[in-house]
Amino acid sequence: MTTREELDPEGLAADAALQRPTSVAGRLHAVVWSFLCSLPRAMWLLLVLGVACFVGMFFDQTLTYEEHAAQWASQAWKLRLFTFLEMNDVFGSWWFVMIIGYLLISITACSIERFPKIWIDALYPRKHLSDEQVRGIKQVYRARILPEQVEKARSIVQAVFGRRAFHERRDGTTFFFLERHRFARFGVYIIHAGLVTIFAGGILVNFTKIDGMMMIAEGRPARLVRVWGPGRLPFTHDLGFDVRCEDFRLKTFIDGAPMEFESDLSVWDPDSPVNPVLRKTIQVNDPLEYKGYTFYQASYNPIPGDQRVKLDVGPRGGKRMTYDLSIGEKVTMADGTAFVPLETIPEMAGLGAAVRVQQVNPDGHATSFVVFRSYPDFDRDVRRGAYDVQFHGFDQQYATGIQVGRVPFIPVVFVGFLVMFVGMFTAFFLSHRRYWARLQPVDPAAVDGPVELVVAGAARRHQYAFDEEFAKIRELLELAFGQGESVADRARALRAARQRRGGASVDAGLEEQRSPPESTGGATTGKTTDQHQRGDAPPDATTTTSGKVGA
Repeated sequence: MTTREELDPEGLAADAALQRPTSVAGRLHAVVWSFLCSLPRAMWLLLVLGVACFVGMFFDQTLTYEEHAAQWASQAWKLRLFTFLEMNDVFGSWWFVMIIGYLLISITACSIERFPKIWIDALYPRKHLSDEQVRGIKQVYRARILPEQVEKARSIVQAVFGRRAFHERRDGTTFFFLERHRFARFGVYIIHAGLVTIFAGGILVNFTKIDGMMMIAEGRPARLVRVWGPGRLPFTHDLGFDVRCEDFRLKTFIDGAPMEFESDLSVWDPDSPVNPVLRKTIQVNDPLEYKGYTFYQASYNPIPGDQRVKLDVGPRGGKRMTYDLSIGEKVTMADGTAFVPLETIPEMAGLGAAVRVQQVNPDGHATSFVVFRSYPDFDRDVRRGAYDVQFHGFDQQYATGIQVGRVPFIPVVFVGFLVMFVGMFTAFFLSHRRYWARLQPVDPAAVDGPVELVVAGAARRHQYAFDEEFAKIRELLELAFGQGESVADRARALRAARQRRGGASVDAGLEEQRSPPESTGGATTGKTTDQHQRGDAPPDATTTTSGKVGA
């Protein structure tokens, strides 16, 4: 009975199928390992991952769960499905993380399954060309030359292979071996390492990131951030230090639309001996960074009723003093008369901005009047009171909206992308190639007999380019030694070897049926073993190859 043997492009025999485990634990381990190492399943999951990313872009991930619920609560089953799949936070949902986790484990398992064989073959290549290898290699030049042509053949091979080529003479046979871009075979595993780093970094980022908002009123500090966790559920995060908004400035167009806004921030850290630790004016796309946190200028919000009014108050005809007052804040003169700004009026009767001021006399009697910013002497000329009041304008108080982010493991993701790009360059732009040459006497016992010259080459990528390269080598050899063995000759020789092997197997089976097993079977086995030990039996007598021969 013959043994079927698979050959790769270099003629290397593939490992025989492992014996199936018999125990329950062994079978379960084999099934799970096969499931993890399944390439088609991993490709389908990559497709699902791409669809999930598209879905994540379709659903606005900046909205809160309540906003999504209000939009999708038209039917109860839709809301339950939306909540179960966490569509308001697709990239942090449980199923998205599970897909990433499975791909991470699958890529690792595939690398563990295949990498050791590639590593051993790369470190310990088969440098001595055998007939077994020749049968599985596509590009082969084979010819018989005269003894006086051996030195010429050796010189040509050395010139083609270069000085770095392996060269050894063993038992009258001269072997040459050359390998280029050996580590190009590891390109796919470098890509795997990059993907594993990216996926692992993504999972770490998902569970450790900080993404939230904080509103800081002008002149006040804040240290608590409203953060969205898994499922976009909010919670409060303590920074451990204070961020103070010293000032907020808003520039608008003529119609009142915001043109640009910025905030003067300062950082006050209790662990620092000097405060403030840092000061910076932040704008959109120009954030402040401290202790791994990034503070972006995101929005602003006017504080209702919190306005600063600038008034000049003094005796009629005397010196006036400037006061910066909040709405409702009182300023008292020397005789006990008090003035309180009640409200600001952006536009009044076509006369521009105004402020309503209340005057409280020492006896408690209160009156109110209006002062215009565009007419500073309006109060002096119209009201004619004991005190003159001028209005210089008001400043609306704002709370600046700061988006706070911290992604501690984002450098891991960047390193993963860098590693993956290196692997892609190695895998797609470098071609691993191997070349062999052998000068072997046709009859080792004959003196000055013919010598067989065999030159072979194999590449795992860029096959068309390699075929052209080897065609040039073949052309050089044919010019020196004539036409070598053709593809048709190789095919006929292989078929003949198979037929001889098949006929020998049939004859052996018939002989075994006719002869007693005690005598003939043992003698036959001993003879076959003895032939293999002496090396008399040709390689074709024991194995059947399925390697393709020909162009």
